[in-house]
This record gives sequence, C-alpha cells and structure tokens, in this order.
Amino acid sequence: MDNREMKRVPISEITPGMITAQDIYSRTDQLILNKDTVLGADSIAKLMFYSVGGVWVNVEEGQEPGEDAYTATLRKGADFVQFKKIYDGAVNEVKEALEWIVLGTGQLDAKTMLDSVKDMVGEGRSNAHIFNMLHCIRDYDDHIFMHSVNVALICNVFGDWMHLNEKDKQVLTLAGLLHDAGKLLVPPRILNKPGRLTDEEFDIVKMHAESGYEILKCEGIDERIKQAALDHHERFDGSGYPAGKAGNEIDMISGIVGIADVYDAMTSNRIYRGAFCPFDVIRIFEEEGMHLFNPQYLLPLLGKMAETYIHHTVLLSDESRGEIIMVNPHALASPVVRVDSTFIDLSKRKELKIDAVL
Repeated sequence: MDNREMKRVPISEITPGMITAQDIYSRTDQLILNKDTVLGADSIAKLMFYSVGGVWVNVEEGQEPGEDAYTATLRKGADFVQFKKIYDGAVNEVKEALEWIVLGTGQLDAKTMLDSVKDMVGEGRSNAHIFNMLHCIRDYDDHIFMHSVNVALICNVFGDWMHLNEKDKQVLTLAGLLHDAGKLLVPPRILNKPGRLTDEEFDIVKMHAESGYEILKCEGIDERIKQAALDHHERFDGSGYPAGKAGNEIDMISGIVGIADVYDAMTSNRIYRGAFCPFDVIRIFEEEGMHLFNPQYLLPLLGKMAETYIHHTVLLSDESRGEIIMVNPHALASPVVRVDSTFIDLSKRKELKIDAVL
C-alpha cells in the first residue's frame, strides 16, 4: 500500500527525486510529464520552460526542499550583499515608475531606470557572475518588478553578446524593464493562482501584452520598447500571442526580450530552485526552443552562455568533477570536460551530463 501523501510544491521548491502525483499539463493543455515521473534536472527544466507554477508530488514525511551549497555560499559573500542592495533599489524604482504610469500620476524616467541597471552591471565581475547573483535572489515579493529587473539585466548582457551599438543596447535593456507593464492590470487572484488557469483566466493573463502597449504608447520612448511589451510572447512559429506573428514579423528587440523573459522564468528568482544548472537551461532551449525563437538570435546567445563556463569546474551526473575545456557548437549543453587526465566529450557520452557548475 502506498503511504505517501500528495503535496503541491511550488516550482521554486521542486528538487530532484520528487515523484509527480498527477499528469502535468501546460496552460494550453499540452501534456508535459506523466504521473509517477521521477523529477530530475531535465524534467524540472522542462516544467520551467513551460512556466508551470507548481506540481503535485508524492513526498515522504519530513521531506523538504533545500538550498545547494554553492548558492548558499554565494549568498553569504560581500559581492552578493552589495549586488542585492543595488538590486533592491532598482526594483523599487521600477515599481514606482510603473505604478505612476498605470495610475497616470507621473512620467517615465528612462535615464534613472537605465542607470540602475548600469550600477548592477558594474557590480558584476563577469557576465557569468551577474547570472550567479541573479540566481541568489530568493525573495518572492513584488515578483513582477523583480522579474522586470532580471530580464533587463539579462537583455543588457545579451546586447553585449549580440554586439549591439550602445543605443540599441539601451533600447533592449529598457524594453526588458518595461515588457511586463501590462501585468499590473491583471487581477492578483489570477496572476498568483497556484494551480492551472482556466481558459478564461489564461485569456485575461494574455491581455497583459496589449495592456502593456497601451500603457506605454504615449510615453516618449523608442517605439521598439512599446512593441516589445506587445510582442514578447509572440513566437517564431506563429504559436504565440496576441497576434500570432511569425518569423521576421517579430523584430529583433521583441525577439531577444522574449528569450530573456523565458530564461528568467526558468532560472531566477520567481521560480528559481537552488540546484538548477545553466546547462539544463541550454539543453531545453536546444530541444524545445528552436521553433519558438528566431535561431538568428537564439543560437549565438546559447553559444555565448555555454562559452561563459569554459574553465569552470562542474559536477557530472556520475559524481565526478571536471573542468569544461571546449564547447561543442552542435551540442552546446554537452561540452568537452577534462576529468583528471581524461577528456570526456559529453556529446558522445549520452549517459553523462552536467549536474552543476561549481
């Protein structure tokens, strides 16, 4: 007899080894995982990719999610303390600015908002360091505004990687800050609902794209920023919303913001879990994202993400540790790793994967 109890666990607290108690569907009723699936890094990444808010699992009495040692160590460091201080200030500025715009009581101060992002970028020793700092943000209040700051930071890094000029990088960064402005008009009972949304509720959530455009349309900012608020949920294959745009109908700024939006939803504060590995993010984008996002932007960004971790120490799924030596351009989630004096090409060793960056 199965004595396990069933418990709904937010995606932020899912840990490897948990077992699904029900079939799991996306908000568009696509089956993602079957009941009795033992959750691992790949399956958790898939849940994040499809923005699943929580999962019913079978848990043993006393089983509680924990925080990985690497994240715990980072959170205690002086770098994180300083980064978090600047980060909190930026979140408050975004919150005030968006609330003023929605209420019609103030004008958008784009320079001040961009300066906050520049201050945070200045605190990062490298692009990988910025991503690590974001992964350590574990507060969930005001998640709309925190998510907006995260996406702006990611867009800023992406802008460097795409070799954008300074003006376009600023446009991309501000688009990241403002892309979810319309969510302030979504009722909190729907936006924060822990379970699956009804069709009617999902239709209301989808309206945030058009609402965001309406909020920003009279502001004196680049038109591409307004368009990104409208189009960041459009998808390359035409499966997105609100207009079902496809291919080159989605401009570069909107396309990159869409990638950053999903990346943050998979890896950082709102639904982040401590042990999540960047290479699982890359893998799920490689497997699920090529038809959803313009490969012209997605492929170079994934490549840069992977290259960021060259010479980092990683933990493999067989519990061995090694150093990333080279990225495989045709299998970005499976680089060449040196373990002691042995070089392991993970693209050819299918039974092995990277479990964590140390």
